[in-house]
Amino acid sequence: MSILTGFARMILWVSPALAMGLAGRQLMQFYQLSSYQHAGYLRALMRLPVKSWWPGLALCVISIFFMYVASLSVSWHPVLSAIVMFLCAGMILLSAFVIGLIAYREKKVKTRLVMTARVKRMYAALTGIALLIAWLIHLISPVMGLTALIPGFLPLFVLLASLLMWPFEKTLQMRYRKGAEQILDNYKAGGLHVIGITGSYGKTTVKSILASILRQQAPTLASPASFNTPLGLSRCIREELGQQHLYFIAEMGARHRQDIRVLSRMIKPEAGILVSIGKQHLQTLGSEESVRDTKYELIKGLPKDGFAVFSDDGKYVTECYQKTTISKALVGKEGGDLWAEDIALSPSGSAFTICLPDQRRIACETRLAGAHNIRNILLAAAMALHFGVSHERVKQGILEAYPPASRLQSSVHPKGYTIINNGFNSNPDSSRVALQVLSSYPGRHIVVTPGFIEQGRQEKQANRELGRDIAGVARMVMLIGAKHTRPIKEGLLEGGFSAEDIMVFSSLAKANEFIADTFGEGDVVLYENDLPDHYG
Repeated sequence: MSILTGFARMILWVSPALAMGLAGRQLMQFYQLSSYQHAGYLRALMRLPVKSWWPGLALCVISIFFMYVASLSVSWHPVLSAIVMFLCAGMILLSAFVIGLIAYREKKVKTRLVMTARVKRMYAALTGIALLIAWLIHLISPVMGLTALIPGFLPLFVLLASLLMWPFEKTLQMRYRKGAEQILDNYKAGGLHVIGITGSYGKTTVKSILASILRQQAPTLASPASFNTPLGLSRCIREELGQQHLYFIAEMGARHRQDIRVLSRMIKPEAGILVSIGKQHLQTLGSEESVRDTKYELIKGLPKDGFAVFSDDGKYVTECYQKTTISKALVGKEGGDLWAEDIALSPSGSAFTICLPDQRRIACETRLAGAHNIRNILLAAAMALHFGVSHERVKQGILEAYPPASRLQSSVHPKGYTIINNGFNSNPDSSRVALQVLSSYPGRHIVVTPGFIEQGRQEKQANRELGRDIAGVARMVMLIGAKHTRPIKEGLLEGGFSAEDIMVFSSLAKANEFIADTFGEGDVVLYENDLPDHYG
């Protein structure tokens, strides 16, 4: 065998292993969307077995074919044989690239894969593992074509790459977080006030309102979008927090029981707001009682001279208020520490009066629609008043507050119909609020939804109840995905909804095409929840 032929044979031998990274782009996206959690990635594989496995299996079949073609050239002239092997290796790599493009169609994904340093390290680990397996196969049984089988296990190799990188990633994360903690401690020594906000729903909106109010008094930084994880908050602190800021508002999210405790120890807030406790992330948290205990870790982590604000929901949040011993406020109902009167609701916002126990009153207007947003405003106002913000500045901050993206945002389509975008991951409590807002609009009401996710064992029942709730408000319903939305359809029919007014689409894109062709002025379309790519 000539040197050239030997080299060509080696390249052909490892080409299926090298090609896996090209074909596995969608799987990397699944991992990123699962917050790099192994359990979340495995659940994505189980939910979407065809999407997850076909790229690797297709590459496996193609690799076998080109390996076979290359094997036919072994008896030819060495130079010609080498050329054929190089071409076959190139075709395997090219095929993997095409498979990756087809599986991960960037124009159609809702959240693009971001090529972060961590993703690049996972790609390197995946390639290294695949090459190691190819080398071991060569040692055990160097039969041409055996390495073509490697891509068939692509989803498992991605998992293995992540597991092997986990200790290294954890070490990097701890160093990154420690740096952020040091920055935060330095700014605290200079007078920075840190406020934590958590809840099953509404926390991003309360954060936005509070930031709008506090900015009337002093420079304020609120964690952007839904940056509510240790790494997200660390990045915000390291890249955006400055000496000019007097307030830092940290949104704190939880998918697992220890998440809020970890965040509280990291940012050490002096004040906190517990917005809500409901049926969110039950798949990982288990029960509403577990959600309550997890969210309450924020309040438990406050110092003895700290301050906590609670929404008077008459249930879990109120229970948390009652057992809290530090300085606190309960808002929402008359007789509490803050409540609203003279409420006038409209689709474009509300007017109301904030009432305090000492008879003081603040007449307010807001662009935020829905009675639930008055409760959100009260929570933010209670915290702002605690920090000495004047009534006039509280009033102005409320007036200037805007709804966060995909949380009951309203707009008018060029064809004349009104859109209410509540596409951020939803839950039973927030969906009822969204339906209330929809019902306040005049015209024909249309609901577009794929249903709830991450509701654990209660998911089917929650979606069935969603159907019954929608039946009392909507004239037409568009369900995204036939299998997952079957309980919603059952609930709609139980609620007396006409089967003729229920439409099922395989994707949101197809539903949007129908909406744009069908509806116009006088129609109101509510987008209730939108499943991320690793769910649909």
